[in-house]
Amino acid sequence: MLNRLKLFFYILIAIAWFGIVLPYFLLQTNWGAKYTSKLLMYWIPNYDISIGKISHSMAKPFELTFENIYIQDKTQSKNNLTANKLIVGLKSNHLLQYQSFAYVYVFDGEINAASNTQGISTDFLQLNHVSINYENTPINHKINLINLSGGIKPWNSQVLTRQTDSEFSFTVEKAQFDDFSIDSILIEGNQKNRQLNITNFGADLSQAAINGNISVFPDNSLYVNRLKINKLNYQSKLDIAHINKMFMDWPKITIRKLSILNSSINLPNFIIENGNLEVSNLNYQQGWQLEKSNLMFNAENVIWFDESINNPLLQWHLDNDQLIIEHGIANWNKGNINFSGNLQNKSLNIDSLIASGIYYQLPNNWYQSLNKVDITNDLFTQINIKQFILMPSFIISTNPTLPFQLDAFETFGKNVQLHSKANALKLNGIISIKAEHGILNKINLEKPDLIINFKPKCSEITFSSLVEKGFLEGEVCLTNPKDVQSLTLQAHTVNSQILSLWHIINNPLNTNKFTVELNGTLDPLNLSGKLQTNNNFYSIDNNRLINY
Repeated sequence: MLNRLKLFFYILIAIAWFGIVLPYFLLQTNWGAKYTSKLLMYWIPNYDISIGKISHSMAKPFELTFENIYIQDKTQSKNNLTANKLIVGLKSNHLLQYQSFAYVYVFDGEINAASNTQGISTDFLQLNHVSINYENTPINHKINLINLSGGIKPWNSQVLTRQTDSEFSFTVEKAQFDDFSIDSILIEGNQKNRQLNITNFGADLSQAAINGNISVFPDNSLYVNRLKINKLNYQSKLDIAHINKMFMDWPKITIRKLSILNSSINLPNFIIENGNLEVSNLNYQQGWQLEKSNLMFNAENVIWFDESINNPLLQWHLDNDQLIIEHGIANWNKGNINFSGNLQNKSLNIDSLIASGIYYQLPNNWYQSLNKVDITNDLFTQINIKQFILMPSFIISTNPTLPFQLDAFETFGKNVQLHSKANALKLNGIISIKAEHGILNKINLEKPDLIINFKPKCSEITFSSLVEKGFLEGEVCLTNPKDVQSLTLQAHTVNSQILSLWHIINNPLNTNKFTVELNGTLDPLNLSGKLQTNNNFYSIDNNRLINY
């Protein structure tokens, strides 16, 4: 009887050894890891799975450790998961299923995810030094997260499409969103009712510190409750137009408060040096919308193409659906500019624009550019200036065809309107111009006086000046910057060679009292009409006298 009991006991030991203990240790060998990989691929035929090593500890009976593991969807070219170590906590009531776990820890790996990925579910997912590449997102952008550490609970594939509520906290060494990249990221938040709430966000962008909190609504629109950027130094070879195109397919964005402090931007033809921007109620929907915002901006220097604007200050606030421009101040070309007004119904209304001490050199093509000026933009389509005053300034043009300069140059304008029509700048209103001294292509002008009355059909210009020992006065009617409807010039004790120097008549008579009446075009120059002197009349064709 005792011998039979011993035999039965030995049989039980053998069964336990060969049925339980031996397979337990065999599974923790290379052979066991390969066998487990094949077994998992049999259960999950759509994936290739490779496991380098499996470990288990009796101290944690429901925990498995996998080393050198990769998982790849057979329909994709990239591995879904590659990791040096993967720790899985099994659920005691679901030991044999392979898609739901108590916890999963991933160490030193890479995850390639997509919105259609058949993922696992776990009560807690912990990532340690893991990179994530996410494509085919709901908003059609590429997201790359490098060296991410942190956790999310719970986790399943529906988290990516915001179908599951969750909480998360991560740090990321570097993140790339399309062509933008940011470093040293801290992100904490939750997801409830398909709304993603980032309650604490911090990062470095171009060595700048960023912090704020952001929400992503179910329709993928963004709500930025607060965003602060300090010491941004952003440089790009892309100009403003290309950067704006990068935003074109972005969802709707609402920014309740944005602060950009002590920051610089360097783009082709646009530079801001040491600038500060405080703006609230800013919106983006196929373009930035400032109509309902409060804004304050200042900088040490702003460079727009070849123009440098020093110490600009711009401040406005919203009041009853109109933007009240409290201050617009800047130093420009050795002088200063100050204006105030409002913005309403796509119209910029300037109550007062005062400038003084300006020293400005016109570009050589300034006159030809008048036909190409377009003030239309996202904020306004026309400008109304109630009062414009330019106190003593200096203006010069070095265009070799007709160089000129005006010293102690003063201008006064009232009820001036500017708007773009048919790709040309249209003006209404009256502007008067005076100067102490001027030079127009080697001809000295004393006390030149010019009045421009912009009308819908014709811009009327009257002018007068002391010239040498005489006096010159005239009237011009321009239907546009190129076309002269009429030009009348009267000279008293003025040498007629002035007509040649000013390209009015190439072969003038020798006289010091004359009247010229012309019409034609300025670009290209082609003027015709008549010249009167000493009671004689002479015809002019294409800027030449033809009958003397």
